[in-house]
Amino acid sequence: MAPKRKAVRQRKPAADAIMDPSSLPVKVESRGDGVVVVETAVKKIEQIAALDIAQLNSLNLPLPPPVIKPGERGLGLGSELTRPLHGNALLDELSKMRQEKFLTDLELACKTKAFDVHKLVISSVSQYFREILAKDPGMKRLELPSLSPLGLANVITFAYMGRVHMSLYTIGCTVSAAATLQIPQLLKMCMDFLLAELNVQTCVYIWNIAAAYGLLPVCTAARRFVLENFVQFAETPLFTQLTLEQISAFLQDDSLVLPSEVTAFQVANKWLDFDASRQSHAAELLSHVRFETIPASELNTLQSRRTQVRGAQQTLLTIGGRPSLTERALSREVLWRDPRDGGATWRHLTQLPAKSFNQCVAVMDGFLYVAGGEDQNDARNQAKHAVSTLSRYDPRFNTWLHLASMRQRRTHFSLSASGGRLFAIGGRNVEGLLATTESYLPASNTWQMKAPMEVPRCCHSSATLPSGDILVSGGYISCAYSRSVARYSTESDTWTEQAPMETPRGWHCSATLGGKVYVVGGSQLGSGGERVDVLSVEVFSPESGAWGRVASLPLGVSTAGLSPLGDKLYLLGGWNEAEKRYKAAVQKYDPATDSWSKAEDLPEPTVGVSCCSLTLPPRNATRRQQHRNTPGHEDPQQAAKNRSRESSVAPAQNAKA
Repeated sequence: MAPKRKAVRQRKPAADAIMDPSSLPVKVESRGDGVVVVETAVKKIEQIAALDIAQLNSLNLPLPPPVIKPGERGLGLGSELTRPLHGNALLDELSKMRQEKFLTDLELACKTKAFDVHKLVISSVSQYFREILAKDPGMKRLELPSLSPLGLANVITFAYMGRVHMSLYTIGCTVSAAATLQIPQLLKMCMDFLLAELNVQTCVYIWNIAAAYGLLPVCTAARRFVLENFVQFAETPLFTQLTLEQISAFLQDDSLVLPSEVTAFQVANKWLDFDASRQSHAAELLSHVRFETIPASELNTLQSRRTQVRGAQQTLLTIGGRPSLTERALSREVLWRDPRDGGATWRHLTQLPAKSFNQCVAVMDGFLYVAGGEDQNDARNQAKHAVSTLSRYDPRFNTWLHLASMRQRRTHFSLSASGGRLFAIGGRNVEGLLATTESYLPASNTWQMKAPMEVPRCCHSSATLPSGDILVSGGYISCAYSRSVARYSTESDTWTEQAPMETPRGWHCSATLGGKVYVVGGSQLGSGGERVDVLSVEVFSPESGAWGRVASLPLGVSTAGLSPLGDKLYLLGGWNEAEKRYKAAVQKYDPATDSWSKAEDLPEPTVGVSCCSLTLPPRNATRRQQHRNTPGHEDPQQAAKNRSRESSVAPAQNAKA
């Protein structure tokens, strides 16, 4: 009997046994069709996976009980493991493969250079390439002539490495390539870079790049940056390179941050002064400055030789009055003409803030001031409708500003400028004739009462002497036309009587020319008590204190306007008592020849008209009427805009804006 063989016991695998994949046999088989088959001893793995769960549990592996249950087969639940920085390693390998031209399958060509790339990589970041290759998967070469070599190289570097070198000098070509090839991730990187580089030196450059390529978030941020840092930006060289449209847009923007509106005026002038050719845009640009929010005390500091528009011209102005064609209505028209230009006609300049009649005007520091008068047409009781208003016209910007009203309502009075102040003298109102004098100080926008005349008078005239004293002539005193003349010293605030005129008169005009005061026109009472025209013209010499006569008027008028221009005197419109008619005549006096001649008539006969000479901007300058600072003419929407920068502007005392 053969000996009984001892059964061989199956050994259990050790708990710490680790299967080495490299120990598994590998079989490689190449088929004739070009397919390579790689096989491993997977059966060993399958056998291990098929172990009975109970048997696997007996190995005392450190697995939580709920994971593997008795009676179940398989390995149970597991975990997903990630190789750290696998993506970076993959990109590095792909980049090396591209540099070695290993498996590259597409050539991208621009103006002067070509690049070999992998279709899979380049289309993974670009919708443009994805659509092109979807239509033609076998494409070998793609021409991109609109892209620069640097821009295309940056796109390829981004696709393979996820990074790109940027600078403000090269960002344009990168943005162009990213936008053309539809790579939003790269565009986002470009925008982040531009936003990080924003400062007062680069903001406009970045804004221009963003605008050129439609990067709206960057445009918005750059615009906001400029508006919030405009004062600092104005100190950079780039500020003077702004176009007219750009700086105009800044000045119009409600979000512009400024310490005061005076700063807006100053930076606008800085831009204008940079290039003499820009002066033709002065009126247009400065019309965007919100002068109505500037205190009157500050406004008066803005006039200087530097702020006056270059190439300006002295012109003759007519202001307000009562035209004959609309006898019941008063006029708001302000017309201008340069009589020295033979072909020139009367043209519209602006409109008064309100209709006016028998108002007084004065020119001081390049501004036109209009004061008092009547706001209604009532021939029976003119004094009843006297007003105390004072408005100022700025010819540089074609704007009106309401200033502090006079202390008293006045019509049939006189207004003269001397020593940087205005002096309103006499006149009348509903309370009767006035002897009072008051002075306007532009720096404080206030009126101060001064020494009164010895007697009340109205319908007189006044003119400023070379010394600064004011000469008041004639008028209506004690129910009669007067020859009396009074001289007011602005320095001592005193009145003194002067030699009387030869002829009593009222409703006349006076003006200073060549150091002498000419008294022209007016009316007086005739022998029968009727009102008659005064044709004589008298001239006062300050040196001698005496009166003389010059050539008489060809046409007698009263309530007319008189102003010097150049070396001539111009008498405009008025009422002719002999004909009982309004007149449109313009009469010119030449002291050199002591003669009167006829100039071009006014557009229509007018009485109660004022006249002055004023320096206007060049004719080719765009000028736009503004009444935003005029009560009763403010548009609600515009008013909201005007208030947008109020927080940085102190209101003017007694100024109506």
